[in-house]
Amino acid sequence: MPFFIVLFFYITISIYQISAVADALKLILMVQSTFLEGILFIVSLFLTFTPLIGPILGIIGATFVWEWNIFFSALLFFWPYLIASLFLILRKKNSRTNQSDTKNQDIEDAQIIEEKKFK
Repeated sequence: MPFFIVLFFYITISIYQISAVADALKLILMVQSTFLEGILFIVSLFLTFTPLIGPILGIIGATFVWEWNIFFSALLFFWPYLIASLFLILRKKNSRTNQSDTKNQDIEDAQIIEEKKFK
């Protein structure tokens, strides 16, 4: 069940992102034709998930066309990077604590081995 909730959330966010990128491309290229808007929508499908270009175009579309606050539009497009950096920080913190525990265990093991040598 949680998988479907996450999938629904991801698809909903993706629809917003694709629409914002399409609106940004319409704004930048000043397209008025319905046919060209359709082509720009297809192009926006690919540009939305391009790592640097997609979020920047999406922020432009959400800020200038939809008149969103820049903070919320940046949050919409950079949430995967924020979550990834949070996981990376937590992973580094966890690996530091594991390394110190491993060193303490190694020292204890070395002391046990030395004690057995002297017996």
